[in-house]
Amino acid sequence: MLKKINRLKKRYQFSYVYKYGEHVSGNYIVLYFTGSKTKNIKVGLAVTKKVGHAVVRNKIRRRLREVIKGQIDNLKQHYNIIVVAKDNITNAKFDDLINEFKKLTKKAELVKDEESI
Repeated sequence: MLKKINRLKKRYQFSYVYKYGEHVSGNYIVLYFTGSKTKNIKVGLAVTKKVGHAVVRNKIRRRLREVIKGQIDNLKQHYNIIVVAKDNITNAKFDDLINEFKKLTKKAELVKDEESI
């Protein structure tokens, strides 16, 4: 589970990111992101009914939460991010999700600089 301070929960937060944010797309997920005034990075998940029934959607949410939890320390602060699952995500292996999330965050320039660490 993500820490409470790192979660997007409210409808208006999601709407703001969709309306004013940018996005990058991969085979299994789409990242929507925008700058934020808050100190911490906030992440939300969106898994639609196109993915499958409730059991499948919950499984995908759990997998995506673990992917994000493992990478959240490598991401820049002051951003709101929404991770949207595509319908073919059920065919993806866990390692594929990790690699794609890393690739998309690097493409969106959300990863901290290696030199500053």
